[in-house]
Amino acid sequence: MIIISVLAENMLKYARLELRDLPEAGVIAISGPNESGKSAIGEIICFALFGRTFSCGPDELEKIIRWGQPRCSVELSFSTADGEGYKIARFLDNEGNRSACLSRIGLMDDSIISGVEAVDEALCRLVGYDFDEFIESFYLAQREITTPHPHSQAVKAMAGLAALEAVGRDIKRETDEDRMAIADIKSRMAAMDAELEALDIQKDHLRELEAQYSALEEEQHRAERQARELESALKAWEENMPRLAAARRSRRSIGILCGLLTVGVIGSAFAAWAPGSQGQPGGFPWGMLCGLLGFMWLIALGGLAIMRGRVEGLGNAATVLAARLGAAGEGIADYETGLDEARGIADCELGRIHEQSQVRQEEMARLDAAVNAEKERLQNAADLLRRRSAAAKKIAEHRRRIAVRELAEGLLGGAGKHMSRRFNGDLRELAGRTLPLFTEGRYEHLKVDDDLNIRVFSNEKRDYMALHEISSGTQRQIMLAVRLALSQQLIDSTETGEQFIFLDEPFAFFDHERTCNSLAMLPQLSDDIAQIWVVAQEFPPGSRLDRHIECSRGFSHLPANAA
Repeated sequence: MIIISVLAENMLKYARLELRDLPEAGVIAISGPNESGKSAIGEIICFALFGRTFSCGPDELEKIIRWGQPRCSVELSFSTADGEGYKIARFLDNEGNRSACLSRIGLMDDSIISGVEAVDEALCRLVGYDFDEFIESFYLAQREITTPHPHSQAVKAMAGLAALEAVGRDIKRETDEDRMAIADIKSRMAAMDAELEALDIQKDHLRELEAQYSALEEEQHRAERQARELESALKAWEENMPRLAAARRSRRSIGILCGLLTVGVIGSAFAAWAPGSQGQPGGFPWGMLCGLLGFMWLIALGGLAIMRGRVEGLGNAATVLAARLGAAGEGIADYETGLDEARGIADCELGRIHEQSQVRQEEMARLDAAVNAEKERLQNAADLLRRRSAAAKKIAEHRRRIAVRELAEGLLGGAGKHMSRRFNGDLRELAGRTLPLFTEGRYEHLKVDDDLNIRVFSNEKRDYMALHEISSGTQRQIMLAVRLALSQQLIDSTETGEQFIFLDEPFAFFDHERTCNSLAMLPQLSDDIAQIWVVAQEFPPGSRLDRHIECSRGFSHLPANAA
């Protein structure tokens, strides 16, 4: 990103600040005595880009409003690596209300992005870095230059570790979620186990209940059949009783007739064969009578046989009824029991059968309920076992995912160490290019460990020294070289293209000659760091400057007759 212009009103020292047609490459020098507004320009640029400054925290931004004014505003135009121009504007009042907008230069208003958060997100995507990375690299505020913190987000972004750490955080979060899910599933499985224990399922209990029910059901069918047969036998007995009496009477009558006919046949036969009865003309025809009586006897004898069969057949109903009644039916088989008494005996037996049937039905109802309850318990147990099996599979899946993520964490850790060592090596190499320039060749080589602790090789001592072993001025020179190397690292990691850098009092401990040499060499240190803003109280005569902005304590406008 290269700054094209900066316009501000009522910000810090300035009632109005106008910096137009800024050179896209080279050194832009800002000079002036203390409290003349030099550092304020850097603060204004920082606020324009990110809505905050290095010196004011997010909760005290009202301090950047010029004293006595209700509001302030800034508009900054810049170009990006693709050559496109953009304009960002921010507004702030003394009640803390803020607004921002970002637009493409030369396009219609419908291309504007509005809102502080939306503009911040869009700018970060556009330029490739945020406020923290900017402060750690491209913006050197008026402060003591210190060793970069190895665990700062900005340094991690420069090293390419921020993306790995973001993935690592996601992996850890997902791993924690899996572990929490496992704990939750185990808790639910324990509840299922408690339910299964409470159900106390017995292996053959349902089979036993169903066998008892089947036995009672069969017995009930037999009892119903017995009752039907008893009722049918009673009905047959009742219907046959008068028929049997009539048949018995007929049998007795025919028997008497047979007896009489037998006597007649015998008597007529004797009479027919008596001496003197044969051959007498006009005698009684005993032979004919004997034949006639014999014929009638045969007919009566046939009728007697028929009636005896009928009596025997009708008597079977009594035998059947007696068999159905058992011991209670003695006398019924011979029809010695009266109709009312037989009915009473039969009703008593039917009542007994019905009473036993009621008992069985109640027991069957109880068993049926018990069978249904047992089936429901078994179904519940099956459901619990199925859910428990599914839960166990889920635990196995979560554990598999945890194992995969733990492997990924290990790989990320290894990749992070590799990238960190590579970053340290690149930082050492980049800083080594500018270190001889800033230290007049006395220091040329650096060592950077995994925690970004810096040691410098002393040609005089022929050994590496810690920063605290050298003077504060030299420390600042060394750390300026490290700062420029960090800036290059961020450019390389984000591919932001040409970039501006703002250095506030970087040469505070340099003499005039070294300052002149540094100003001449700064534009040549990198093809990517093109626009270099440098703040100093004064610049030595002969310094190579592409734009010189002079500040004064007495002016609240810039430019003010001179710029």
